[in-house]
Amino acid sequence: RSGVARAFAGSAEGYAAAMSPQATAIKKNSARDLRLVTVGQGVSLVGDAITTLALPIVAVDLLNADSLGTGLLGAASTVAYLLIGLQAGVWIDRSSRRAFLIAADTARVLLLLAVPALYLIGALTLPALIAIEAGLGAATVFFQIAMPAYLPRLASGDRLVALNARLVVLGEGAGFVGPGIAGILIGILSAPIVLVVDALSFALSALSLARIRTPEPPAPRRAEHSVAKDLREGVRALWRRPLLRLITLEAVNGNVAFSIMMGQSIIFQRLDLGFSPAIIGFIASAGFLGGVIGGLLSPRLTKRFGFGRVIFLTTILFGLDEFLQPLAAVAATELRLPLVLANFFLGGLFLMIYVVPVSTFRQLVIPDRLLGRVMGVNRMATWGAGATVGFAAGGVIANATDRPTALIIGAVMQTLVPLAMFGGARIWRHRTIAAAVASDTRAAAR
Repeated sequence: RSGVARAFAGSAEGYAAAMSPQATAIKKNSARDLRLVTVGQGVSLVGDAITTLALPIVAVDLLNADSLGTGLLGAASTVAYLLIGLQAGVWIDRSSRRAFLIAADTARVLLLLAVPALYLIGALTLPALIAIEAGLGAATVFFQIAMPAYLPRLASGDRLVALNARLVVLGEGAGFVGPGIAGILIGILSAPIVLVVDALSFALSALSLARIRTPEPPAPRRAEHSVAKDLREGVRALWRRPLLRLITLEAVNGNVAFSIMMGQSIIFQRLDLGFSPAIIGFIASAGFLGGVIGGLLSPRLTKRFGFGRVIFLTTILFGLDEFLQPLAAVAATELRLPLVLANFFLGGLFLMIYVVPVSTFRQLVIPDRLLGRVMGVNRMATWGAGATVGFAAGGVIANATDRPTALIIGAVMQTLVPLAMFGGARIWRHRTIAAAVASDTRAAAR
């Protein structure tokens, strides 16, 4: 058995025992159910990639949003992590995780359809778009916390690593197609109408999840203790594990920096570089293509070079790559598109090489009963605090100076902070995911 499988067996014996009554059902239905998850999420992410491009285009082209407006739109997409991320983790641990996934998809269908409806009656405004984005963000909070907590109930060990990698690859592949389709459709139709495609993709995701047969373990009896006590238990579970804590703290910084870039990237390309929606979609697709390749390479690279080395090097390389986009502002005209394309392609490549082993480590190091809460704490810190601050700060910095300056500040943060944090901790010492899980488990036991 591989190191990952040994880690799962060694660090989660209690979980395996608790799950034993459903082992037969998992064996019977798992292949079909994993296909349903993969197909449903792959299609959903095509639509999601369309929305990532279409909503800012709506804001800039139709509603005349400036840098602050696009920054606030981005912040609206993540502020719910800050407001309800912790509570969401508790609620997810107390109930069916699949039910939360289906409900979140249904809510996103209705909210996305509201954009073209408002547009067609002439009632779409920037505040309304920001409010809808905030609602989408709230539904996404539940989905993004519940999904990684749900997947270990469908697969374990090597199959869980493979499932994580497959979802990354198919999701990035869908994203590769999505922005290009979005750019073309926006040119033919309009950005609000294109959002109907995303609504249909979330409907398919909900349907695929509803058809899963693998039973979840019974929901715990109604908790006698408070939500606050559950939250403290989740925070302690994360904080007592030094490597998980380090990865989470760096992710907060990384999401601040990345969100500065994401909040200003489309408006920078549209207004400063003069790129058309089709070109912007093509650039975004290059990032997803890099992600496909990164997701495919990640398990092999992690096994070949080691868990700690891979996440250290890819984080630093990702930060250095972020300097390419602001460089396009001062480069010769013929170099602007190649520089931005390289930025997105390499960024997707390095990011997905990093995400697969880190996601698997997080799923294996935390007991199942705490996984929803820990994911809630993680998402609140990284997306709620980190991304929301990054989107808003990027808008403020760009309005006070200019967009290239905001992009450069994000790139500096993305490079120097992880160099200090991961380098100071000598994270490369953790050769395998198994070793990292065992080390953090021992630390938590102390």
